[in-house]
Amino acid sequence: MSAPEHPAPVLGAAVGFLLAGIALLLQELDLLVLRWSMVLPAIVIMIGVVTLLAGAVGAHRSRPVR
Repeated sequence: MSAPEHPAPVLGAAVGFLLAGIALLLQELDLLVLRWSMVLPAIVIMIGVVTLLAGAVGAHRSRPVR
């Protein structure tokens, strides 16, 4: 198995799962109160950041090497 061509989406997804796990753990310990009105925009923002990172990495890799 080879490394993914664009690691940014993989890293973004990993960070997203890590943050979601921490948030759920804090909610179970009654240290954090999560509402969908807060969670849904955060998910949309994370998808946008990952998309931007993937585009930046793709644009950087598409430059010809001299």
